[in-house]
Amino acid sequence: MEGKAGNARRMYRTGRIIKFLMPRLVDGMIFLARSSGLVAIKRAWDHQALRSLQQFEKQPPKNIMTVSLERKPGFVREMFTFSNGTVEQVPVLAIIPEGSPLPAIILLYGSGMNMKVADKLADSIKQSGFALFVPEQHGRGTRRQRGLKSWQKLWRLRHRVLLSVKEIRQLADAMVNRDEVDPQRIYLWGVSLGAMIGCAVMAYDERFKAGIFTLGGGDLQKIVADTPFRKSLPRFSWLKVAAPILASLLRPFDPILHVGQISPRPLLFQNSHNDELIPRSGMDALHQAAGTTKQILWYDNSHDDPSLSSIDQIVQDGLAWLQQQDCAVANSQL
Repeated sequence: MEGKAGNARRMYRTGRIIKFLMPRLVDGMIFLARSSGLVAIKRAWDHQALRSLQQFEKQPPKNIMTVSLERKPGFVREMFTFSNGTVEQVPVLAIIPEGSPLPAIILLYGSGMNMKVADKLADSIKQSGFALFVPEQHGRGTRRQRGLKSWQKLWRLRHRVLLSVKEIRQLADAMVNRDEVDPQRIYLWGVSLGAMIGCAVMAYDERFKAGIFTLGGGDLQKIVADTPFRKSLPRFSWLKVAAPILASLLRPFDPILHVGQISPRPLLFQNSHNDELIPRSGMDALHQAAGTTKQILWYDNSHDDPSLSSIDQIVQDGLAWLQQQDCAVANSQL
């Protein structure tokens, strides 16, 4: 009898366990199914973004309109806009020295900057002999949308990057039709976020004969894991959770996926030993992924608050390097 009673108790306990586990197993299976579905959607989303980077139909932008034109000593300061194919007009600030046709630089600024950085570079640009074009990025300057929460700004960053890649190429389409610009001598200069965007642009657009990437890095997951900035955050900070998610959202634009495609066109990397945002591991990852035609210069400035002297040094070094590259490009056309 005890044997039958024991078996009954075991069966009862087993039934209780199954009854307890079954709904949780079902919930787990549903969660895994949903997760796999989300993964599939994310992969398709990333694939679409990669295709948009690699396949771009060159066509002159429409509705190019001059907003202002000021003649300064030795150069012209011009503001114009063009249509990006949506409802938005893209403002561009150009510094154009005397003489033509000129080699030209498209400058892609960092996340917290705006196109008025061109005014601070005007004197150096005038002396260099390059024309400078700085497009306003989505979400910055006159295109800035007020009142967004922090998580909304992070979510919109992917759209900003994708749209910027398209608009830079559209700007290049507009520049090749300008009398002041030599269409065979166009260069790209990206700073911080602009360096990341610049890799995705140059990799698939050979109109850019050389490029400078300042204070940039690659392998976004490595960057968010190793950044010195984490040490300044509270122990329980939402940014520690959000940063890896943002890195995943920006995966199609990770510079290490694209920078190798730029070779054999020359690149200059300008990085800092004291960068409080981009870790050395991210810098090295980007350098190693690039081709062999590259040069790396190191500085001691901070990322977010560099001194005026360090900014001037970076600018002068970059312009001197570009002049060397432009001389080689110009001689190859003879």
